[in-house]
Amino acid sequence: MKSVRFSLINKKFDDQYTFDLQGYLSVQDFCSSFNLLNQSVLQYPPPSNKLVWVIAIWVFWMISIIANYLLWVHTKWSYGLAVLPFLMILTTLLFVWRHRVLRQRFELSILSICNRINATENIRGINYRFSKNGSDLSDLSKQVHIISNSSLKTVYSILIEFDDRYNALSSKQFNRYPSVDFVTVPLYAHVSEKPTSTAWISTKQYDEKFIIHQ
Repeated sequence: MKSVRFSLINKKFDDQYTFDLQGYLSVQDFCSSFNLLNQSVLQYPPPSNKLVWVIAIWVFWMISIIANYLLWVHTKWSYGLAVLPFLMILTTLLFVWRHRVLRQRFELSILSICNRINATENIRGINYRFSKNGSDLSDLSKQVHIISNSSLKTVYSILIEFDDRYNALSSKQFNRYPSVDFVTVPLYAHVSEKPTSTAWISTKQYDEKFIIHQ
């Protein structure tokens, strides 16, 4: 089984047609499928790198700590020290929840597009898979493996698979008879406009004998 991988780069799947697709998928079908995928990415973009979210949480913590310190210096209000830990925990949970919502919305939208494309392309032996960090997202048995091996940088990609059995079957269907069994027959037989007298006489004698025999 042959497969070609197209990664998500700068919130867009690589839609460059390659020579590996020739003979399997036309340029028009390829562009049509990836236009649907990239439109879904624009509508439901994935969250940015997890490192960016971690830095954002850290910056918010620093701002909260500095603001709490300035408030205590000017007002001598000591309750801020008790509120600060709860505020840090709450903001962390909000960041994690928001990141998860964006991620699930993006992944479910791409999986839905892949299922729509596969509804027609599977008939031709072509299958679109949505992978995350090298693992298939449509396979529920690998979800635990994906979560356990999740890193700060998530790599999404579309994997197009081509079933060689379908190609072999289609080639047999269109080449059911070997070329050796075919006989070339001319459409127009070449007949001489002026036949020789001997050929005319032999044909005439054959016709006369055939009539007498009947």
